[in-house]
Amino acid sequence: MKKMMSRLEAGKDINQLAEKSRIWVLFSFIGMFVLLTGNSILFPTEGARTWVIVLFQTLPLLLFIPGVWTRRPRSHAWLCFVSLLYFTQGVTQAFIPDHKIFGLTLSVLSIALFSSAMMFSRWESLRIRTNQNTESE
Repeated sequence: MKKMMSRLEAGKDINQLAEKSRIWVLFSFIGMFVLLTGNSILFPTEGARTWVIVLFQTLPLLLFIPGVWTRRPRSHAWLCFVSLLYFTQGVTQAFIPDHKIFGLTLSVLSIALFSSAMMFSRWESLRIRTNQNTESE
């Protein structure tokens, strides 16, 4: 696996790879937030306040806004783990007939978030390490 990643990265601009993966992180991050919020507003849970449900569902994502905004590789790595919770929720929702589209969409967005955040974390840390090495020389 390490050889495969080295071949992929060889001859490519790490900055460009990091920027592309960051765009995918932002797209899937915002998409998940909008999907969770929209689902809670359009299909409210009976007996519960909508804002409480929205806050409860989106709080794990909201905690990562500062790290995503400041491009911290470690925050993106932890975001990978949190996206797996949303993947689990999406898969379980996909088995409910009325929530099939929501579940499938949430699953796809969480897979996109997981993959792009993982790759951004790798490429951004490589970029930072390379910049530190050139500055120290």
